[in-house]
Parts: sequence; structure tokens; C-alpha cells
Amino acid sequence: MADRETLSGTRLVVLSLPSLAFAGYDLARRVFLAPYLSGELALQMSVVGWLVLLANLAPIPAELLAGSMGDHGSRRFGRRRPWMILGTALVLIGTAALLARGIAPSVAAIAGALVALVVGWALCNVIHGAWALEAAHDDKARGRIFGTRTLFGIAGGIGFSAIGALQIPAWPSPFLVIMILVALGALVLHAALVTLLPDRAAAPDKWRLASLLAPVRLLFANRGNRRLAALFALNGAHAAITTTGYFYVVDNGLGLRGWAPIGILVQTICAAIGILAAIRITARLSARALLRLTLWANLVLALALPMLPVGAPAALMLWTIPFGLASAVDFLALRMLLGARLDAVEAPSGKRAAAHYAGFHLPFNLCGAVASGLLFTGYRILGFDPHAASAPEQAFAAVLLMPSLAAALITMASLWILADSASEAPAETGPPLPMGSGLVTEQM
Repeated sequence: MADRETLSGTRLVVLSLPSLAFAGYDLARRVFLAPYLSGELALQMSVVGWLVLLANLAPIPAELLAGSMGDHGSRRFGRRRPWMILGTALVLIGTAALLARGIAPSVAAIAGALVALVVGWALCNVIHGAWALEAAHDDKARGRIFGTRTLFGIAGGIGFSAIGALQIPAWPSPFLVIMILVALGALVLHAALVTLLPDRAAAPDKWRLASLLAPVRLLFANRGNRRLAALFALNGAHAAITTTGYFYVVDNGLGLRGWAPIGILVQTICAAIGILAAIRITARLSARALLRLTLWANLVLALALPMLPVGAPAALMLWTIPFGLASAVDFLALRMLLGARLDAVEAPSGKRAAAHYAGFHLPFNLCGAVASGLLFTGYRILGFDPHAASAPEQAFAAVLLMPSLAAALITMASLWILADSASEAPAETGPPLPMGSGLVTEQM
């Protein structure tokens, strides 16, 4: 696919459809996995914390591999197709292993199935993102492509959130139902992607072992890259804290058992509205300004969370609606900034979209994993146990105050980095980089 090609409506839909399936996977892993492990499987919180941490850390090596090799692929089958096929196969294997867990599954069996699942999705996500990243060449086109992908993802999120909100007793766990539908969707939608969307030829230069760290080197190429990487890292930590702990906030902190799936559904619907508004705004507002507005909204929401009254569904919904509106806009703005950096790359072997996508999503996923681990560590230190019949007042410090303060500090750090980077010169020239490395040298 040519870098400057304007996608037709049909190809844009084909490119965006896989986001439907990924949204279900992401929702299940971030929101429903921990309650499934601690509730239906009755695992101790320490074990749940380790499994959630594993599910967040395991994709990182796969993303590095996809980032370094994803721009090479096969001369016969293309640059992206082989990796998308491999990732989809791992998704199906991991899902099948989870379904075949038996009545009393071992922790090792669950861990193995989760690793296969998340590694497969990591490969698919990097390759899918690279496919989209190289298809745009300005803010307007990039907002259209990533905005449409996000809308399809949110549409999928709405449908999958409705599964959790239905709470049909005859159904198995919402986590398992979602994962079955996600696996079937991935098989069909990824097949359509690799079949109907043109793929670029593999990079002419040979892959070398040293290029395995090319996505990491991107993060430190210059000051602008380091700042953008820091913003991705903080955004990953913020997303992990606010999504992983939502069930516990609602059920245990606010005493509203059964309202969490409804709140997630409302969040997802509002996120679609927020993205639609963001797509229109990007025609008049820069990605940096859009990110700044969203961060201020996140800061206000984080500080308001501990003030929500216990046992008040209306207050929860009044907080959830603006939280949902802003929940996907910050990540959209970050990917627009990332696309702008890719536009400036002039490499003899073509732009390294996979390396850029994997490189800058590495700190997002790594810090998300660390933040989720620290969140469960905080639960344990503060004595929180979802199995205990404790009053909301007893869970206040663990599930309301701690996450809200962490989210507020993360957001303030992001605003500081964004303000500091805005004061720099618009362009920066540094020492020349190795030819073909695809590293960006201009300012963020």
C-alpha cells in the first residue's frame, strides 16, 4: 500500500473491522479478567495479581519482535500478511486452551493459555496498527483512519459490554463468552483484512538480529521521541489503573454490586460519542491541543472519584458519562502525534511503520503492566479482599482513594511533559542516524 494512498471507503472499512474483535479482547482482558479469576475461579488476590501482570507483560517481547520483523514479511505474501496470520493462529490456540481448562484448572494451565492469547493479539495489534499508520500522511487523513478504527472498536466494545450487562444466569462467565465471540470474529475479520486489503512489498534489506531493538532505539533517538514515549507510558499506566479497578470501585468502594457492567456499557457508548466529536475537532484543533484538553478532563475526574457518594447509582453515572467521553480521545491524540513523526521519516527501504507502532506502544504496555501490578500490590497492602463482606467505608482507601490519587498524579505528570515539550523549538536536528533505521529526528 502506498504511503500517500487515500483509502477508499470500502478499504477503510476493511482496515477498521478488526478493531471490533480487538475491542472485545481488550475489554475482556482489562475489565473482566480479574473478576473472573478472583470470582468464578476463586483464586487468591495475590495469584490474580500475578496472572494479570503476566497477561500485561507477555505481549511486550512479541511486540518487539513484530516491530522489528513486521516491516519485512515475505516477498511472496507481503509485508504484513504472514504476521497477521501467525498472530490469529495464536489467538485461536490460546482461546481453545482457556475453554479446555477443565473443572479445576491449574494456575500453570491458565497462565499458558493467557500467554498464547495475549502474544497472538500483540502480533495482530502491531501489524494492524502499522497497516493503518502508513496509510495516512496528514492530521486530517490520520484522524479519519484512526478515528474510524476507534469507532469500530468502540462499536465492538458496546456490543461486548452489553454481554456483561445482561448477566444471564444460564450463560458462562462474561469473560469466556466474550473470548469465544472474539476468536470467531478475529478469524473472519483478519481473513478479510489479509485477503481484501493491498499489502506493501517486504522491505528490500534483510532482517538482522541487531534490528530487534530498533523499536526501542526509536524511543531514545532524540528529546522529542523521549517525551512522546513518556506520554505513551503515562497513558498506559492511567488506562490500566482506571479500567482494571473499575469493577472493584463500583462493587466494593461504592457498594453498587451489579452496576459495574452497566457502567462499562455507558462508558463505551460515551466513548463513541467522544471519538466522533474528536474526529470533527481535529479538522480545526491540533493533536497536541486535543490531548491537553483531554488530560485536564482526566485530572478533574480523578479528583472527583473519591467524592462520589456510596450507594448512589445516579452519581456513578454522572461521573461515568464524562469519563467515557474522554476515555479514548487521549490515545487517539497520541497516535496522531506518532503518525506525524512517521511522516518525517525518509528511509531508503521505506517507512518503518511497524517499528514505530511497536516502539511507542512498548512504554504504553510496559507501564500499564507495572501499574496494574502495583494496583494489586496496593490492594494487598491495604488489606482489600473482594471475597470479604466488608462495608464500602472499609474499602475506601484501597479501591477509591489510592487509584484516584495515582490517576491524578499520572495526569499531572503528562500535562507537565506536554507543556514542557510545547516550549521547545518546532524542529530539532541531531546527529545523523543509521541509514534505513527509520528513526525520527524532528521534534514532537
